[in-house]
Amino acid sequence: MKTSTILAAAIASTIAGTAVADTSLYGNIRLELVNKTDLNMDSSKLVIGYKASEDMGNGMTGFMHLEMEHDDANKESDGSSAKGWTNDKSYVGLKGDFGAVTFGRQGDAAKFACSGTDIFTKKSGQACGVGAINGGVNNALIYTGGTGDLTFIVGATINGSQNEGGDNTMVGAQYAADNFSVGFQLSAFDDVTRGGENQSVIGGTYTINDIQIGATLADNGNDSATAIALKMPLAGGSFRVGMDTGEDAGVADTTHLQFTKSLSKSVYTGVEFASVDGDDDDMIAAWVGMKF
Repeated sequence: MKTSTILAAAIASTIAGTAVADTSLYGNIRLELVNKTDLNMDSSKLVIGYKASEDMGNGMTGFMHLEMEHDDANKESDGSSAKGWTNDKSYVGLKGDFGAVTFGRQGDAAKFACSGTDIFTKKSGQACGVGAINGGVNNALIYTGGTGDLTFIVGATINGSQNEGGDNTMVGAQYAADNFSVGFQLSAFDDVTRGGENQSVIGGTYTINDIQIGATLADNGNDSATAIALKMPLAGGSFRVGMDTGEDAGVADTTHLQFTKSLSKSVYTGVEFASVDGDDDDMIAAWVGMKF
């Protein structure tokens, strides 16, 4: 078990035994039907999370976040083979007028640049992943601050794992106001599997009449990749279309189409299509889920 998971679990036990100001338990279960090379239902998911916070006095609040995901996928459409329970988030933090400091397994700041294009459920974020981990990083110590419409982070991983490029440092910022946002993240990795170069992502969104347009450019020091996407309301739901490209960076041209719709406050459904240049079969997925 990762160091951050053990630490978060220990603090969770401590908080659970005290008068916590605010706690919440949440979850998300999604049953999927995927057709790629064959029709299967082996990629359903269950996510369970717990949040807690407590007023520490002097304008400071302590908080924690635990989230686990159970994945039954034998082999997902993105080629991963993760199966069973995995640690999505397990971090603790302290926030106040100075900003927030968090430690544990948590997301990097790639969302600052990729939130407008990394919007698909089953196959998403390939271009963004060229210039960032674009996901959870273990044992990350991150400071988040900002003023007004500007948010920034400074972070580093301690004893990072190989698939995250080993130990790395990252800085990121986002400016978001009204219908426009732009952000970036710059990362430096100490592992040659990430190319041994500074890597970066930059992108943003623009919203007009409920239509959001997103663009992302990622660079790993040698190659680059791009993604564009559009999200708009349609038939009481959300329609999304996008494209990732960057073959020199190992990202084949990929076309995405997706439609999602809420059936009630907690129940939702959706379908997704992804066509990847070079693949013999396109991916078609459908799902129904419930959040609680």
